Amino acid sequence: MFNRLFGKNGTNGQFANGTEKNGSGYPGSTERSESFKWILGPMQLVTERYGRKSASFNPPPFEQIYQTAAVKPPKLSYGCLKVVEMAGSTHLAGMTPEFKRKALLMALEATGTGVSDVLNDVVVRQRALNEYEESLKEKVRQFEAAQAEQNRLQQAELDRLTSQYQARIQANLDVVERTHELLRNWQRTKQQEVQRLIDAAALCVSRESVEEESDDKVTLIPQRATGTRR
Repeated sequence: MFNRLFGKNGTNGQFANGTEKNGSGYPGSTERSESFKWILGPMQLVTERYGRKSASFNPPPFEQIYQTAAVKPPKLSYGCLKVVEMAGSTHLAGMTPEFKRKALLMALEATGTGVSDVLNDVVVRQRALNEYEESLKEKVRQFEAAQAEQNRLQQAELDRLTSQYQARIQANLDVVERTHELLRNWQRTKQQEVQRLIDAAALCVSRESVEEESDDKVTLIPQRATGTRR
């Protein structure tokens, strides 16, 4: 009967800022380091703070829970805990469950303790444990909510910094693209200038001289005129 009330484990289980510029107007390594320290610092403090709080978040012994409950167990010389103790006595080792039950009933009768008193003791203690469990779960929910709020604030700050650095990265990419565009524009004007030079060289050579040259040599006339042939 008591195995059914208490379970196999009985009632003795456990609950379980110096800024360094790099010349482009963007922050240097010092500022970046400070930024990351700023964001990692609070995270570390939160971890340490709530880590210590969680470490001390241990339920008290069961007897303390019983005695601090709204409804305290009745004061019995032979309550349910004493019955469990007697059931585990070496004097009853090897006895059948029915023999143990009768022996325990006989002991209760000898002390003037009724079975109803023991059962009421069981009910009161179970109620005390259930009430404490609810209060414990509420504390865990509050702790979880506090952690979630900390995570939300840290994520918001992380998103802000990420967006800030992504904007700086994009600005760097835009500068590189503009530089390439300047190079392409210069190359186009350079082609125009080269053509002007070739046209000038062609004007310095007579048409008859050009016709006397072979096809291969004609292509070299502008080069000779500009002194670029080797």
